Amino acid sequence: MAGKERALTEAELRRSENFKVKSDDLTSKGFVRKDLTISIAKANFVGILLTLPFVAAVITAYYLRNGNWGINRLFGDFSTEYFIGLAVFVVSYIVLAAVHEGIHGFCWHFGAEHGFKDIEFGFIKENLTPYCTCSSPLSKPLYIFGSLMPMTILGIGISVVSVFIANPLVLAIGIIQIIGGSGDILISAMLLFHKMSGRDSVIIDHPTECGLVLFEKRAAA
Repeated sequence: MAGKERALTEAELRRSENFKVKSDDLTSKGFVRKDLTISIAKANFVGILLTLPFVAAVITAYYLRNGNWGINRLFGDFSTEYFIGLAVFVVSYIVLAAVHEGIHGFCWHFGAEHGFKDIEFGFIKENLTPYCTCSSPLSKPLYIFGSLMPMTILGIGISVVSVFIANPLVLAIGIIQIIGGSGDILISAMLLFHKMSGRDSVIIDHPTECGLVLFEKRAAA
């Protein structure tokens, strides 16, 4: 969930120890380990590029239905309404960042061995990045589902609402939430396009870095 050079927290050290136990157990059963991790910088840059089609789609839909209604008001004079809108935007960003991670955890707990006990939340202060991680193995479909749901609900969902209520502030909030899922969509794309070497596979969140570890049991020759 973070870079290798920073000092690990006690929670990350504990997760690393637990992960090693699970990794050793899987490899002893014939699974081959493959790390699919990325730096936060790459997740932010490349991931944002992947979200641009979604952003373009909702902006186009908003314009086709509403024209430029409200855009001048949103970015116009520094009126009381402007500052209220700015405050709502900032507060929503903070609140929805927590909700974003909560959606990850809620989705993943369905496939976790011990339910919510295997879900953990944290915050990387060096990168000002909140995170959610699952300590137990998950299936590929569930991992991808849980990764993409926050962007789907908070990003695309809120953006679609903005199109129908013609509110540019809600549109801006939705767009930021789409962009906020950049790392999730990149990791999901990495997993989707990874060529599986066998039918039997499990996925575990990397205990300290951004990404996951894929364990595959290769088919017999």
